[in-house]
Amino acid sequence: MIDHILYATPDLESAVDDLDRRFGVRLSPGGRHLGLGTRNYLADLGGRTYFEVLGPDPDQPDPAHGRPLGIDDLTRPRLSTWAARVDDLDEAVRTATANGCRFDPAVAMSRDRGDGVHLAWRAAVPSEGQGFGRVIPFLVQWETEAYAAELSPKGIHLVSLIVSHPEAAMVRGHLAALGLTDCVTVRQAAEPSLQATLRTPAGEVTVR
Repeated sequence: MIDHILYATPDLESAVDDLDRRFGVRLSPGGRHLGLGTRNYLADLGGRTYFEVLGPDPDQPDPAHGRPLGIDDLTRPRLSTWAARVDDLDEAVRTATANGCRFDPAVAMSRDRGDGVHLAWRAAVPSEGQGFGRVIPFLVQWETEAYAAELSPKGIHLVSLIVSHPEAAMVRGHLAALGLTDCVTVRQAAEPSLQATLRTPAGEVTVR
């Protein structure tokens, strides 16, 4: 199950203004990621799936090791990665590893939502250096019933998520091992990439 798709940008306010115009919906502030130097805006896509826009938080100091997802090196916004929701993170990581796709150790994370509700989850990201680019999702196991975009604006729905890769068959096999082939389309391409099509009040919008 797709938990969320993540759109990274070097300029958060500019990217959100652009998406507001394209979607016909005003995204809502999510929260700050203290120590990471980022904050986000969110839109609910239905079924506990959401769209996240992540960018630098000017009210935080630059983190010593750089912001996540290579945000510091971006020159324009892009659909950067996606997350899959799992019921048992440890078992999902073991299954992926057995199929040849390694993940870094799971990390416990949390933050307080705008209404004061505490959110908690565990996440594991694919280990670097495997050649998957950004097409293999990181895995999320929610520890709370509440979720990040529960209070975010409605009216946007995910039509499709396409992941492209030079070794599409390998990627398809890894996603199949995680039970994710029904929620994404895998295509052969010269470079790894992501493409989401969203149904919005302004019509269908493609985000890359």
